[in-house]
Amino acid sequence: MNPLVQVLIASIVFVGAFVVLSFVYWGIQANKEAQQRELQRRLGQLSGDPGNTLFRLQVKDELANALGSMGKMMEENLQQSAAEYTVSGLLARMAAFALFGLVTAAFIFKNLLALVGLVAGAIPLALVMSRANERAEKISQQLPDALDLMGRSLRAGHGLNDAMRMCAEEMSMPISMEFGRVYEEHNLGRDLRDCLYNMIKRNPRNFDLRIFVSSVLLQRDTGGNMIEILQNISKTIRDRFIFRGKVKALTAEARFSAYILGGLPFLVTGAIVTLNPEYLDPLFEDPLGHIFLGIVVCLFFTGIFVMRKVSQVEL
Repeated sequence: MNPLVQVLIASIVFVGAFVVLSFVYWGIQANKEAQQRELQRRLGQLSGDPGNTLFRLQVKDELANALGSMGKMMEENLQQSAAEYTVSGLLARMAAFALFGLVTAAFIFKNLLALVGLVAGAIPLALVMSRANERAEKISQQLPDALDLMGRSLRAGHGLNDAMRMCAEEMSMPISMEFGRVYEEHNLGRDLRDCLYNMIKRNPRNFDLRIFVSSVLLQRDTGGNMIEILQNISKTIRDRFIFRGKVKALTAEARFSAYILGGLPFLVTGAIVTLNPEYLDPLFEDPLGHIFLGIVVCLFFTGIFVMRKVSQVEL
């Protein structure tokens, strides 16, 4: 095998091992810090510290306004993911990833195909959007327990605002952050309707919160048993999660097939490199091989996208 290819493979293995170990270490550290923050939040005051992340206001970034709709989209995703940085920080990360991808692709291809490395600049944005979706999903999972807690608080004689305060104190993140912000805004004099609307604006991906807010506002205007309303919403959300679990079990075969087909090219490539190192030399040394490699990568990600869509069921 070409010495350059050997150096490249060794570098990839080293970088991969370093990244994996780094993720493990920082994952453990992040878990410890999260537990400490949660303990401090549960033992501390609900308000008081202006720097508390529970009621941290997003810093407005002028660059988001300059970018128009694209900047607004980035800002909304950052807000929904509860990220600690602004649009400027996101763009800086995207530029760093794009530069790293370009340098890596230039080292591999050594021609204009190196420009495909710029695609790596979209990784930070994709991570933020994925984190926003995960946060919305977690809020939906926590919402039934929060509604049950609110119902018990109302049954004990507390008001709706105090019930939200109890959810903010007793529930874990991120649902505690959302109810805590509603409580604080209303406690400082803002109308409850506006506070609930702001919670919807912060979480446009979450349909369950829309149902909850609509029910609360409708009950305030027309009357009704708030405790029964909260119980019905909680039961509906739980039933939907049960149904989604059944659907996930039925589509497990398709998802497992996608995992196998997605990992098969890497396993075959590793086996070929181990058994016959010179076999893949033309793929890395010949310009035509670079073209074929680019086509294969595009087809690979297209296939992954199609199989992911096939294994998903709209609920």
